[in-house]
Amino acid sequence: MNKRTDDDRMLLREAVIGGLKLMLMLLVMYLLIYFLAVDQLHRWGMWMSRNFSYLGIAVFCFIVDTFIMPTSVDILFPFVLDWPVMPLMLTMSVASSLGGFTGYLIARFLFDHWGYVQRVVAKSRRRGEVIINRYGAYGIVIAGLTPLPFSTTCWIAGILKVPWGWAALACLSRFPRMVIYYFMIRWSSLLFSM
Repeated sequence: MNKRTDDDRMLLREAVIGGLKLMLMLLVMYLLIYFLAVDQLHRWGMWMSRNFSYLGIAVFCFIVDTFIMPTSVDILFPFVLDWPVMPLMLTMSVASSLGGFTGYLIARFLFDHWGYVQRVVAKSRRRGEVIINRYGAYGIVIAGLTPLPFSTTCWIAGILKVPWGWAALACLSRFPRMVIYYFMIRWSSLLFSM
């Protein structure tokens, strides 16, 4: 076995384990927030729905998944558990998918010309390259479905020139991911509120 393959496996294993730890941490955080601040959470959700509605949710999801930011669309879930499911899932999924693909396009066409893009991905590039080099557009699907950084993976896919059609299709992985995470959080909050 060559050194590069072992390094790739180690980086991929670290990324998957880190993603699982993040998922568990988010679930624990949501449950703590729910139990410690359920009334405040409900008021925030009502305030968001009155003041921002679906447009605010869409803009937030689009921006978070277009640019590499230290946040996730997941932070919205506790605030929108009482919203109608279908329009919410469509809004979040479409905005997130479009955001990821926009990030891909930014990196694909501006990486060589804009120093900002190079600086933003410098910290995560090696780990993301391992995933994209090994799995191609499926790397975007992996990041789209798991807590791995979706926007960072989309940017790296753009830098590595993954074919745009495959990248666009892979970004649609946000649809099942939004639904799965929403219902995991909703069901866990219902389970613990009994």
